[in-house]
Amino acid sequence: MSLEYVEPKNNQSKESDYLTLQSWLQDNEKHSYWLVDHKLHKSAVNQNDGFGFDESVPLFQGAMFKDVMSLTPWLIPVSDSVISLPEALLNQGLAFSSSASVEEVLSHLRSLLVAAMDGEEVLFRFYDRAVILPMLSNMDDSEVNQFLGKIHQLVGLESRKDSLTTYTNQLQSEVHSHQGCWWIMKPHHFDPQENLKLVQSNLESWLWQHFSKKMNQLINQGRDIDSVIISTLSEPDKTLTYRVMSAALAIIAGKEQLVLPSATELLKEHENDEAQYALYVLTQQFGSEV
Repeated sequence: MSLEYVEPKNNQSKESDYLTLQSWLQDNEKHSYWLVDHKLHKSAVNQNDGFGFDESVPLFQGAMFKDVMSLTPWLIPVSDSVISLPEALLNQGLAFSSSASVEEVLSHLRSLLVAAMDGEEVLFRFYDRAVILPMLSNMDDSEVNQFLGKIHQLVGLESRKDSLTTYTNQLQSEVHSHQGCWWIMKPHHFDPQENLKLVQSNLESWLWQHFSKKMNQLINQGRDIDSVIISTLSEPDKTLTYRVMSAALAIIAGKEQLVLPSATELLKEHENDEAQYALYVLTQQFGSEV
C-alpha cells in the first residue's frame, strides 16, 4: 500500500477525441469489449430486461476462485445491446479493442488477476476503472505496453478529469503469453495522494487471502463489505495505517470491537507503522487462514 511517488514518464495516454464511452463503442464496435465488475454487470443485466449479453464470459475460473465466483468481473463483447445501455452505466466500465482471438484476450486478462505487491500475491482489480486508470497514468511506456498485452487500445472515463482517456499499445505484435503471477505493482504506480478506492481494493485482496472464510460468511449473510471498509477508511483525523487496520478489524472481528480498549490500544500502537506490517500484526492476533 505504498504511496511513494515517482514523476510519471508515460506519454502514451491522451484525452480521447470522443466525449462518451458510448460514442467510442459505436465507432469501434468490431473487435471491442466492455469490461465490468460484478456489480456493474448485475446492473447492466437488469437494464437489459434481465437478459445476459451474448458471449459474455466471467474472468474468474478454477479452484482459486470457486468460493468467490459471484464476485467475478465480466468480459462482454460489444453489441447493439451493450451500446444501447444508458450512457451513465457504460461510463462506469472500461472499453478496449483487440484484434486477437477471444481466447487470447481472456488468457491475458486472467493472467493479470493475481499480481505481486510488496512480496505478496494479491488480487489485482485492474477491471475497476477507479483502480487502473490512475495507475496507468503513472506507468512508463514499456509498462503500459506490457499491461495492455493483447489489447490494442483501452478507453475509460477518468473521474478526476471527468473526460475519456485512451491508452494505445505500441508493441502489440510482440506480446507473448504469460504463465503464473507475472505482473508486479510497483511503488511509482500509486498516486502520491491517497486513492481510497485503490487502498480498499488492496485491503479486500488481503482479506480474501488471509480471512477468506470470514469474507464468505459475511457475503452469505448479505453484509455490504465495501461499505464497511470505505466508511472506515474515510474517517478523518487518523493516519492511513490506523484506518486500514480499523477497516480490517471491522471485517475480521466486527465494527463494534473498534471501541474496546484493547482494540484502541492496538490501533494506537501501530498507527504510524507501515500498513503492511500493521496488517501482519492482525494476522498474528487473529490467526491467518493461510
